[in-house]
Parts: sequence; C-alpha cells; structure tokens
Amino acid sequence: MIKGVVLSILASCLFGLLYYYPVLLQPLPVVDIFCWRLLTSFPAIVVLVFIEHQWPAIGALFKRIREQPMILAGLIFSSLLLTIQMLIFIWAPLNGHGLSASLGYFLLPLTMVISGQIFYQEKLSFLQKIAVCLAAIGVAVEIYTTGAFSWETAVVALGYPIYFITRRKLQIEGICGTFSDFFFIFIGCVIYFAFNYPFSQIVRDITHFHIFIPMLGIITAIAFAMYFLARRLLPLGLFGLLGYVEPVLLTLVSVLFLHESISAQHIISYGFIWLSVCVLALEGTIFVLRAIKRKRIK
Repeated sequence: MIKGVVLSILASCLFGLLYYYPVLLQPLPVVDIFCWRLLTSFPAIVVLVFIEHQWPAIGALFKRIREQPMILAGLIFSSLLLTIQMLIFIWAPLNGHGLSASLGYFLLPLTMVISGQIFYQEKLSFLQKIAVCLAAIGVAVEIYTTGAFSWETAVVALGYPIYFITRRKLQIEGICGTFSDFFFIFIGCVIYFAFNYPFSQIVRDITHFHIFIPMLGIITAIAFAMYFLARRLLPLGLFGLLGYVEPVLLTLVSVLFLHESISAQHIISYGFIWLSVCVLALEGTIFVLRAIKRKRIK
C-alpha cells in the first residue's frame, strides 16, 4: 500500500510538471506542443502495453471494431473528447488561465458524483449532498460576482464526465482505453504534421528543443505507468482520495511558477468549491479507514 501511495503521488507530481512544461516549449503554438506530446508519448504507451501484457485486450478491441464498425465512431468521439481536455491542459497555463483550469479539476470529483446519480441512479451520501450544495453555492457566487463562470473550468469539470461515460458505454477501460484514445489522436497528429509542418520545421524544433521534446513523451509515459500501477496496488477508495493531490499541485504551479493570483472577487466562490472538495476528501478518508479496519478484523 505504501508503494502504491508513493507511486500515485509521484504520478500527480509528474502531471503537475507537465502543466508547467508548455512554458519550456515557447514560442511553439499550443497545437504544435500538443502534437509533439502525442507523437513522443504514443510509442511509450505502446511499450507500456507490452510491459502490462495487454496486447490480447488490444487485439480484442480491434476485433470488436471489425465485427461492429459503429464502435469506431464511438472510439473516435472518445479521442476527440480527450483531445479537447489535453489542449486546455496546454493552453491554460500559457495564457494565464492555469487557476481556472485547476478549479475545473477540483470540481471534477463533484461532477462525477452528480453524473453517477443522473445517469446510473447512484445515491448520494449525506456528505456528498453537503459537498454538492457547497459547490453549487460557489458556482452561484462566481456567476453573481463576475457575471460569468470560466469556460475552461466548465469544460474540464463537465467534459471529463462525458468522456468517462463514453468510455464506460464503449466498455474500454484502463490501458486498453488509453491506447485507443492515444492511437487515434496520434494518427490525427501525424496528418496535421504531414499537411502543416515542413520537414525543415520538424528539424528546427528537434534541434532547438533537443531535450525538452523527447522528455515530454518520456515524462507522460512514466506518469501514466505510475498511475496504472498505483491503481492496481491501492484500494479503490484510497486511490480516489489521492486523486485530489493533482489539482492541488496544479494550483500551486499556477500560483508559484506561472505567477497567477486569486483576485478578491474569486476568494469566496473558490472557497466554497474548495470546502466542498474537503468534504468529499473527508468522506473518502472515512471510507478508507473503515475499509482498513475491516481488513484488520478479518
């Protein structure tokens, strides 16, 4: 369990590093950085599939595509949803919206809980109801004080539930689903480079960023490898609880390294949202402690 906790935290730290990484690749445009990330990380994902002995699952997925061609449309739609999220992950810190995007990741556990209730009739616990109410107050205060709710926050908080629901509908999870999404995005990036990126530009990018571009793919692959290994080693409740580490780190990166600040008009609304996350974290802690206690009794 200790190994799993360490791996989960290290994975979150690497994702936090990736949040700052686009700054190191300036003045490359967002789309170019995104394509370089996919082109360098997809081969590493393939290696990860080998290590995890997941090729039979990948083969079964392609067999499903042959037998049910309509699944292909769903897989492409899933990859498009992930593309949007990954582009925001790059665009936000480069354009002074790192805090807004990180707030979306704070809201994500709440929107996942609400999605579970709406689409799968999952009942909310007492603490979850409190968390949802606090988050709703925070959003209402934000809209009242600023006249709007940050679109990047909304896209992250609402887009990922749609993405996960799509993957659940398609019955692709874990490394198999990640491989599928990265595979289709990889093809899109190759097409983009073929039509918009002359070979001389590719050489200039690699020459100028000869360390940063390869490391972009390596860090992404290592982060995913740690994430999947931690999920296998940890109880589901504890793994979910450690998921709150990443948005905290994204906020710290935005404030400490991207030099963003929380304005006075955002303090109250952000406070309610962060408080709601604390309530969910409290529930997760109680769940994990009870699970550990039951295991010791057995």
